[in-house]
Amino acid sequence: MTGLIREEQFSGKVLGITATHEGKTLNIQAKRGVVVSTGGHTSNVNFRRIFDSRLTEEYQVVGEPYSRQSGDGEIAAMQVGASLWGAGCQTVETQSRSHIFEKPYVIGNQFGYPQGGGKRNENIKDSPVKGIARGIGLQVADYQNLIQVNQFGRRFVNEFATGFEWWNPCLEQNSTRGEGGGPIWAIFDADAAKRENWTLAPPFVDPDGWFFSAGALRDLAGKIVSKYQKAPMPGAALEESVARYNSFVDHGRDEDFGKPVPLHKIQTLPFYAAWSTPCIHDCLSGLRINGKSPGHRLWGKVVPGLYCAGETSGGFNQHGLAKSLTFGRIAGREAAKSVAHS
Repeated sequence: MTGLIREEQFSGKVLGITATHEGKTLNIQAKRGVVVSTGGHTSNVNFRRIFDSRLTEEYQVVGEPYSRQSGDGEIAAMQVGASLWGAGCQTVETQSRSHIFEKPYVIGNQFGYPQGGGKRNENIKDSPVKGIARGIGLQVADYQNLIQVNQFGRRFVNEFATGFEWWNPCLEQNSTRGEGGGPIWAIFDADAAKRENWTLAPPFVDPDGWFFSAGALRDLAGKIVSKYQKAPMPGAALEESVARYNSFVDHGRDEDFGKPVPLHKIQTLPFYAAWSTPCIHDCLSGLRINGKSPGHRLWGKVVPGLYCAGETSGGFNQHGLAKSLTFGRIAGREAAKSVAHS
């Protein structure tokens, strides 16, 4: 689908859609209505920054690379006069939901999300879709085994924290040097890898910009090269962060961020840095609908023949199947009741 067809751009009924198929442009008639249910907008950096300008390009999206949340349905509806709704629901300060912006499920791969099957996502080597996800990622069993540092090599958080407690310092860590928070790297050593029983090689990690190793912390900082790392990580800063954390292990108390009784020093080479930047998850904002689920235009009236369901719809502190099934059923029922277009 490339767009919606309405009698006039901002008036009249929605008559169908335009689409492309095998290089050809098609106009497809909808006799009773069009239900826009194209997923959310989190993969569209410019669009998601309408809601929160801090959600810059370094934040990966759950479901990528196989399911992109492009915002195409929302944009197409807006082009014929529909309105967005519930913009406040999509900001990361919405503490009642932890599914907007969250810690990565796995580290050391691009998308921060498990890319294989089974509890430990054993491998993707037999996948029919090769070369896209590239790395499965490493699932963290115990956050005592690593620290998380920002792009400047500074530790900034209690690694056990989740939700708003974790993402707020993540976003604000770079507030004096530009928008967004920048990359986050999990730093750990060889002993930690043994405790976690990790395999530190492809396809479990992606060494092409998402996972690095070195025999010294200063060298590790120098090896970190990513399109999202705007400046080289200062080696001295990373050394200082690790040394300070190791002192907390000696004293049994995290004096900076309150991590519960730090247990393990980071001291056994080689040292590792794994991509550990947050994921953007669900969309709680989208197109304006009402109890019968037709799209609304900016002037408060419905757009005849336009319906909406799933994460394309906005204004509800809910996500996923509940939102899709509930409003999909309502949209289908209401469209079925409508008079067919000639």
